[in-house]
Amino acid sequence: MNDCSLLPIGADSLPMEVEVLGWFAAGHDVLWIPIVEVGDGPDAIARAQAQADALGKPYLLESVEEFARLPDGVRGWVFPAHQDDTCIVATRNGGEVTFGVLRHPVTGEAIRYRTDTETAVGLTPPLAA
Repeated sequence: MNDCSLLPIGADSLPMEVEVLGWFAAGHDVLWIPIVEVGDGPDAIARAQAQADALGKPYLLESVEEFARLPDGVRGWVFPAHQDDTCIVATRNGGEVTFGVLRHPVTGEAIRYRTDTETAVGLTPPLAA
């Protein structure tokens, strides 16, 4: 497992960094759900399914230190376990965890966990039905 170093909250901290650290400070369990993207090509869905199977289920993070066990380079939705939606994405690259937002490539709108992006490729949106 790589060690992740965390910088203290300061003037340069992004609001979403403050929000995520606040979830832990409030004692919330936090979920990290891997994002698997479907690429191009005839076997794109099969490759995406294989990646999803390899990554497994959502990760329950009980402390901020547990970001160190996220798969390296994989983006995932992050939110308190008691909520059902988020727009915050976390990625661990080596010893650094970054937070951001995914944007729709055409509209520029923020994509949320509950945003339906799967219907176009024949998959069921998360937690539907």
